[in-house]
Order: sequence, then structure tokens, then C-alpha cells
Amino acid sequence: MGRKATAGLVFAVIALTAAPASAALPRGATYAPSNGHAYHGVSDTGRVADFDAFASEVGAHPAVLQEFFHWRVPLTTGALYRWGATDTRGVLSLSTATGDGQEMITPRQIAKGEDDRYMTHMAADIAETGQAVYIRLMAEMNGHWNAYSAYNADGSARRHGHSARWYKLAWRRFTLILRGGSRDKINRRLVKMGLPRILQATSADDPVYQGGPDGIPLPIGEQMPQPRVAMMWVPQSFGSPNIRGNQPDDYWPGGRYVDWVGIDIYSKFAGAFDDGMRFFHRYKHKPFVIGEYGPWDNDFGGSFTGSLFRWAEAHNRVKMMIYYRGVDPDNNYNLKFYPGAEKALRNHLAKPRWAEYAPGVRELSDPPAPPPTAPPARPQARPFL
Repeated sequence: MGRKATAGLVFAVIALTAAPASAALPRGATYAPSNGHAYHGVSDTGRVADFDAFASEVGAHPAVLQEFFHWRVPLTTGALYRWGATDTRGVLSLSTATGDGQEMITPRQIAKGEDDRYMTHMAADIAETGQAVYIRLMAEMNGHWNAYSAYNADGSARRHGHSARWYKLAWRRFTLILRGGSRDKINRRLVKMGLPRILQATSADDPVYQGGPDGIPLPIGEQMPQPRVAMMWVPQSFGSPNIRGNQPDDYWPGGRYVDWVGIDIYSKFAGAFDDGMRFFHRYKHKPFVIGEYGPWDNDFGGSFTGSLFRWAEAHNRVKMMIYYRGVDPDNNYNLKFYPGAEKALRNHLAKPRWAEYAPGVRELSDPPAPPPTAPPARPQARPFL
């Protein structure tokens, strides 16, 4: 997506109402790198200059850029633009709560179709750009610090629509809508799961799908957009609290709804690596992502970072690793505070295993920057234990 401004995108109403017809619902796609290769990435700060500085630090162009957004924040507020401007594929880590913990929507509300418009708009926005986007939906769901977890820190169940069952149903609904295809077939799948149709329609041809005056809200066509998206399921390798009912398997939405699996790992919690390896072997039929990793807060010599990369390079299934540095370049997650880790990264990323660009990204047109009257959304800080 060369770093050039473009004239603009096609009106969203076209994307919402026009997509190729298909005989069946689209199956998931991984958009994984070719055999023998993997992508390395970094979390976004909201500034392209910080991305360039990180690339200079590690001596390699990151192939993916991860945004931490919460529910109801559109990708058009900056994410799509920055993915284009940096010639990366986007990873969207999507939470149901703001960085300060305010919950925007519960898993049950998502599952029951109470904000389908957010998902249909997201699908249309991604489809318009032609970008491939990896969606890391409600990650670390078995960690009590996340609003969508089924349990509190003391082991008590988090009620009011936060059970693992509602998590799985919310995931399935999100995946069906984001993958798109036949509206009727999506609705039939939803009804079979005991869930409302898209937009909580009362019938297959409900007038709600016609949209409103002047196209607001937008209509939902019989063939919905089919953006290039891949769903990443990234729990902790064991629950926190570590109790029955809060393990990864309890939140597994089903293989047809998941394209990648993975975990997060930091030097601070390096002792969890063995559990991560058991998880790696248990979910062995999907490409594997390290959704977040970093030398925080003790890998000054680089031993953890080097070991993690050597393990990844010995396992072809590991197709992506993403360095987490927070949402600014000056907090203690940043690489500049860990000289040994920086050296390890430079050495490993120089190897041919780590592709610097995904196919086609430099040929795509850049989405327009957000208007100056509406400052672009900055990524939010993720919650930590």
C-alpha cells in the first residue's frame, strides 16, 4: 500500500449490499505466510513515526501491526489508514471494554444481536480496502482482568451474560457476520444455534434490512460483504483464576469458527512456557500465533527473547509473533530498555524465516487518513494482571 494519499473509498453502501453470490457460507481462511516463513509484528501507538522507529531498532520491517481497540470504535478512525501507510497487514485485538475498564457490551448482548451494526460496518470497511485483517477477538478470555471473562479473581462466576457459553455464542455470531456471504444462510445458522437473526429481524425479508432514509442506517443486502479476515483465538494457556470451568477448552468456539490459535508470553511470566507448549500441541491443526510477547520486565540480557525465537523457528506451525510495547514508545514494555533483547531480535529477524511484507500489501491503495476535525482513535492500553 505505498505511502501515498488516495482519493477515497467507494461508498460503504455498495460494500454492504454487493458481494459475489455463493452456494455456501464462506469458510475461514488463515492468510498465513507460505511454508517456511512467518510474520513478525508490533503493537501500534497511533503514530506511523513510532512504527518506523521500531523497524529501525530491530533492523527489519514488521509485517503486521496490532491495534488494541474496544467495541464501537470504527476501523476508519485510524487503524485501516495506519495499516496502509505502514505497508502492513492489520491485527485487530478487539475488547468489549475501554482501557480503563468501562464495559461497552457483554458477550450475551453480542450473541443476541444487540449491536450487529458494529460488525456489519466493520466487515464493509475492511472489504472496501482489500486488506487482509487478522481479528484477535476477546483475547485472554480466561483472565479475570478482561470484562468478557466468565470468572472474577476470587473464582466466583461473573454473571449477567458473561458465561463461557455466551462467550462462545458471541464469537460464532461475530465470525459468521464478519466472514459474510448469504444473509439467509447466516440467519439460518444463527437460528439453529438458538440466536436471533441479523439485526434481530423477525423474518428473512424483514424491512429492517432495507435501511433507513438517505441510507442511514445502511441496508443489509442479501449477499453480505466477504472481507479478507482471519479469526485468532488466543486464550491464556491456563486460567486465572486457575479453576475448573476457566480453562482454554471451556471457551473453545469450535474449529469451523477459528482460523488461528495462540497464546501470549512475557519474560515476567516465562515460567508459564511449559503450559504454553502443552497448549501448542493440544490445538495442533491451526497455524499458531504468539499474540503478544516481550522482554518485560527482566530480559535485559536477551535470553528469554532468544529462546522464544529459537523455539518458534524450530516449529513451522508458528506463523506469527507480535511484540507488545504498549501504546506509546516510552513505557517499560519498550525494546529500548532491554538491550540484550534488542540484539536477539535483530539477529533473528535478519533470517529468511521472517518475511517483512505480506503478499500484495505494497500494491494496495492507501485508505484515506481520518479527517482532521475528528482526531484518529489512539489504540488503548490493554489490561494486565
